[in-house]
Amino acid sequence: MSNDQNPGLTLIIVRHSQAEDAERFAQTGRPDCERPLTEQGIKRMNRAAKGLRKLLGGADRVLTSPCARAEHTARILARALDDGAVESIEVLAPGAEPETVAQALTDASVQGVVLLVGHEPDLSRLIAWLCTGRKTPMVDMKKGAACAVHFDAAVDKGRGTILWLMTQAQLRKL
Repeated sequence: MSNDQNPGLTLIIVRHSQAEDAERFAQTGRPDCERPLTEQGIKRMNRAAKGLRKLLGGADRVLTSPCARAEHTARILARALDDGAVESIEVLAPGAEPETVAQALTDASVQGVVLLVGHEPDLSRLIAWLCTGRKTPMVDMKKGAACAVHFDAAVDKGRGTILWLMTQAQLRKL
């Protein structure tokens, strides 16, 4: 997906891969944001990242939630897309509001193909808001799923168009 073929901005919105069980991890007394990916989550995302590479070729930027499970997912994706740089941005942390994410993307002057790695239910709400202007989820972002949303102009509510949505299993099959 190069900028010559598809001018504007395409966000590839990715939910982090399978992570340790939240309830069991809470018993450790550590903050949920430190919850890591499972070995299975790492293996599945490594394979899904290869499929994403076939779809995209590469990415211009990789932005992630500061939580460990999202950052690790983002590093796997960046490595597969030959873009070693991963930028952690606080607005993608759990509880992210679509308006805040859109403003941060505008402020950062993102363009081309940009991956956003984050959490549910925030990502489903973000996709809905970007495409319809409403926050009622219209897609189901399973762990490791990716959704491409394209903008011809500014990132704002109701201006995005969903190009595709794929589960982690579908990406692995590519």
